[in-house]
Amino acid sequence: MTKIHSKFKAFKEQYQDKYEPAAWEYIEENFYSGLKNKEAPDILMQIYTELGLKPAGGSFYKRHLELLKSIFPIDGNIIEVGSGRIPAFANILANEQLKIGKGTITLYEPLLVELTPRYPNIELHKEEFTLDTDVSKSNLLVGIMACEATESILESAIKNNKDFYVAMCGCVHSPLSYMSYYGYYTTPEMYQEQVITKAEHLLEEYPNGTLEVTKLENTPFDYPILYNRRK
Repeated sequence: MTKIHSKFKAFKEQYQDKYEPAAWEYIEENFYSGLKNKEAPDILMQIYTELGLKPAGGSFYKRHLELLKSIFPIDGNIIEVGSGRIPAFANILANEQLKIGKGTITLYEPLLVELTPRYPNIELHKEEFTLDTDVSKSNLLVGIMACEATESILESAIKNNKDFYVAMCGCVHSPLSYMSYYGYYTTPEMYQEQVITKAEHLLEEYPNGTLEVTKLENTPFDYPILYNRRK
């Protein structure tokens, strides 16, 4: 048995019953082929990152961590929203914090399949992040393709004067996307522009630095990454 087969077998024994049946069926059918796919989705990428495997497209969680570290210090109290079922990004970030001896990460995700933190500086909450979630003790709010929670992260961070790093997804989470009856469709690019505009307006209303927009180059997931730059 190869190391990959062995790792997946161990993962399956531990987690299969914790996933929704449809989600696990997808994992079972696509786990091996996904390793060769440069566009493997996050549900698989979380597992690959957790198991230390190297898919064809590399780990976008690791690339996001490197970019995040180039913009913000990671030695404070960080909140991550919408990690997915396996908190792959939080785990590699927490490990980096332990190496420098500073920092914590608090995570909010209703789909979590594991409630025992891998590292002592992680706090897990299997619940939705909302504008009422207390962020007073945090320095930085992070979302990596957090889908519906994207706008809540931005609004909470800006209104509460917190730094933020929000990598958008390729979905559409706008009410306008349902107006096809009137011949109007919202594309992912249009939705991304709507969110960027909203963030700019919020930063004008609640001064919290200026909005910066970048992306991960040379990757299929080159969606806008929004963060604030203080003067």
